Amino acid sequence: MYTRRMPLDADLLSQARTAEAYVINAEHNAEIARAEFHRAVRRLQLAGGSLREIAEALGLSHQRVHQIVESAGGSRSWRKGPAGTGELLSCSFCGKHQKQIKKLIAGPGVYICNECIDRVYAVLAGTSKPASTPIATIAPVSDADRAERCSFCGKRRHQVAAMASTGHRQICSECIGLCDEIISEELD
Repeated sequence: MYTRRMPLDADLLSQARTAEAYVINAEHNAEIARAEFHRAVRRLQLAGGSLREIAEALGLSHQRVHQIVESAGGSRSWRKGPAGTGELLSCSFCGKHQKQIKKLIAGPGVYICNECIDRVYAVLAGTSKPASTPIATIAPVSDADRAERCSFCGKRRHQVAAMASTGHRQICSECIGLCDEIISEELD
C-alpha cells in the first residue's frame, strides 16, 4: 500500500534543530559544571578534608563523596608509585626514571616528572612549539579531537580547557595544574 508523504514543515524543522542545539549545549555545560564540582570536591579531599567532613559540609552521603573523589581521579594515593615493589618508575612523557628527576607524579598506569610538567605548561601556553623528549613529542590536542582522554583523570578533550599529548599519553590542563600543586607542596 502506498502512503503519501507530506513534506516536513520548514519552520518546525528549524525549531527542532534550534532546540537540539540548545540541548547539546546544555548537556555540554552540565558536563563541565559536574566535572568542576567533582574536581573541587577532590581538591577538598587532597587539601586534607576527610570524606565524612566533606559529605557533612555539602549535605551528601559519605559514599557519594567517595564516588565523586574517585571519578575525579582518586585520592592522595594516586600520587605515589607502587609501594615496596623496588620497581624503578619512569616518566611516560620523557622516559627519565625517578632517580634522574626531582619528582615523579603517578597516575593510573602513567607518570609525569617535574620537567615534563614545565614542558606541558609551555606547550599549552603557546610559549613553546611542541616539546621533544627522548621518547616522544609533547603537542597540544586540538579542540577537534574531542574523544582524546586524559591519561590521569579520564576526561575527554571537550571537557577541559586544554590538553597535551605524546600520541600515547595525554594530560589535561586540570591534571597538570594539580600535578604542579603537588610538586610545589612536596618541594617546599
